[in-house]
Amino acid sequence: MNLIRLLALAAIFWLLYRLILTLLSKGRRPAASDTSRPADATIATVVRCAHCGLHVPQGEALKSGDRYYCSEEHKKEAGSGTSGGS
Repeated sequence: MNLIRLLALAAIFWLLYRLILTLLSKGRRPAASDTSRPADATIATVVRCAHCGLHVPQGEALKSGDRYYCSEEHKKEAGSGTSGGS
């Protein structure tokens, strides 16, 4: 009978401990999610280099017509008609 009381008491203390941890962590969550929102806003669209297939942020890519390139060299090679296809 004493073992059952001890187990019940241990279960009650564990549940109280988990409840307190949950309540304390709820106060911290909004601050953490607020700091992650600006990071989501800075996610850039990536485009594929028409020459080599490398994916680069659209803001860093070089555009020629409707195609994007990862470097000036690939843009020039595409303009001259040579296709390395590496």
